[in-house]
Amino acid sequence: MKAIKDKLKAIYFGDPLGDVDEEADEIKKSLESHGIAIEIKATDRPPFYEAFDILFFDWGGASIGNSMLGHFCRWIVDHAENHPGNLYIMTSVFTEEAMKDALETLPDVPNNIYLGLSARETIKALKMIVASFERGCPYEINRHG
Repeated sequence: MKAIKDKLKAIYFGDPLGDVDEEADEIKKSLESHGIAIEIKATDRPPFYEAFDILFFDWGGASIGNSMLGHFCRWIVDHAENHPGNLYIMTSVFTEEAMKDALETLPDVPNNIYLGLSARETIKALKMIVASFERGCPYEINRHG
């Protein structure tokens, strides 16, 4: 398994209540069990102004008593619509449910938002984007065609 570095940029954006580095390592281990080896930068700060190819997101634990989870879900939806070649993956049940709520209000749902890290469709998309970067080819997700 060859790790992709300096090409594919993946970010784990998690709430500050947990250890984001540990959580990103758990995601890496989960992906490695599916034959996917990527580097993941961990942060508890919104990556609003960073370039990335894959965003793993979990804000469930810090959502009680505030509207940050809903705000971040709306930002992700907007970013996903404007960056169709990126992947956006929700990594916790609570965050998945919040994203489902955000997506229910839309007439057209971006096809690059994935609910669940280990879902077959998520793993397939991750393998496709990793392979495209290994080949040096641009990649745009198209689950409908």
